[in-house]
Amino acid sequence: MSDPYSDLGAQDTALQERIAAAMEARCLEPAQIAIRKAYLSDLRLPQNARALELGSGTGHVTRDLVDIAGATTAHGLEPSPVMVARARKTFGDDPRLSFEIGDAKKTGFEASSFDLVLMHTLLCHVPGPEDVVEEAFRILKPGGILAICDGDYSTATAQIADFDPLNELIRFMINQNVTNLWIMRQIPGILAETGFELGASAGHGYIAEGEATYFLTVIDRGADRMVEEKLLFSDTAEALKAEARRRVSADTFFGFMSYVSQIAIKPQSD
Repeated sequence: MSDPYSDLGAQDTALQERIAAAMEARCLEPAQIAIRKAYLSDLRLPQNARALELGSGTGHVTRDLVDIAGATTAHGLEPSPVMVARARKTFGDDPRLSFEIGDAKKTGFEASSFDLVLMHTLLCHVPGPEDVVEEAFRILKPGGILAICDGDYSTATAQIADFDPLNELIRFMINQNVTNLWIMRQIPGILAETGFELGASAGHGYIAEGEATYFLTVIDRGADRMVEEKLLFSDTAEALKAEARRRVSADTFFGFMSYVSQIAIKPQSD
């Protein structure tokens, strides 16, 4: 199965809804909010800055462009109609925010339209990420900022001992749902080749806390995909899901993944 996120708008509605629910759970976790604050709070934007998020999902990170980064307005462009509908329902009363269905490789916006463009956990799902970076370069104003944050997916784990079966669910989920595990290790070269000046980069460790809401969605989806691929019987999958929840209740669950952020600047015109 190819990464469904890479063509999310073409997936069936039920799958889009399930992915939207998982994304919303992740966006609302305090540890994930802290990651976004860490790389968005120090950006220096001009007055009346106009921001854009490519792959805006359910809209929570788009709102961060106003509330954390300090943009005056923020627009979300997202291929999934389900995601856009959720974003509009949640944030439709905020005049600073707007959302539409669209393609990150061909946004349709005029050149030099935005002061800030964000790609948060987008590029790992995109075949040909260079095309999205080039489009961001085109639509950014000279001196505009590109902010990218994505998972370093080879670090994702739920393992607490050798041969931990829950970890295989994580590994399978990543295999089935990520196009490029190494994108944040490759992105500096892509940015430089496109013409960006590299700014700050940072690593952000994410540990599942409390009810481990997001990590449990990863385990559940990994188990369900293994059933679909006939690698597990359904009762085995349900037992592994139950094992994860027992660990959460017993405070023995562990979930970790590293994220990396990279800031880049479009050079000022000569």
